[in-house]
Amino acid sequence: MSDEFVNARAATRYATDYILRWVEIANEVHGSDLLYALVFTTLWAGNCSHIRGGVYPDIDDVPPDHERRPLTVRQVADSLGLPYETVRRRFVEMLEKGMAQRVGREGFIVPQSALARPEVLHGLRRSHQSLMRFLKELKMVGVEAA
Repeated sequence: MSDEFVNARAATRYATDYILRWVEIANEVHGSDLLYALVFTTLWAGNCSHIRGGVYPDIDDVPPDHERRPLTVRQVADSLGLPYETVRRRFVEMLEKGMAQRVGREGFIVPQSALARPEVLHGLRRSHQSLMRFLKELKMVGVEAA
């Protein structure tokens, strides 16, 4: 077996472990509703996808609401390959819980206040630790982050 194949297998194992840790964390934060967690994560990640570099370097450094780009239910549904109505129901739930907010006719954001909730902050910190572990494991098998 070549080193490349062995390293690829190890990297696949590490990636799978990372994904499963994300699912565990997401289930804890979002009450074991993985679909809700995926919609929530897709929304906040999309809201901030245009922000690059070290503008907000610390995990507690959350971009303010006015810097977030709103997304529509359709954009999130299409991104996840899910039916519109399924995603819309999760948006309604997020709005009721204060985990999302409508921005005029532009769409929705996950507001800074939602990300500042203790359970969400704890999940973000755990996710960050998990990501750092994953990157370290990849480095051990010769995969460098670009």
